[in-house]
Amino acid sequence: MREELHHLVDQLPESELRPALALIRGRLDEPALAERDLPFFASFEADPDLAERHEEILRSEMGR
Repeated sequence: MREELHHLVDQLPESELRPALALIRGRLDEPALAERDLPFFASFEADPDLAERHEEILRSEMGR
């Protein structure tokens, strides 16, 4: 059963994990760790010099 549960959880999209996690935590006596819901936060991959060139990139995008 555990293997099947792991397999099913791995198939869920990230946005659907929070309710599943809350359901499972509700079955345990352990207190839930405090979580921050940051829907606006995203990570991405970029060229290594992106941070160094941020001002140049912003100027070009804003037409300055």
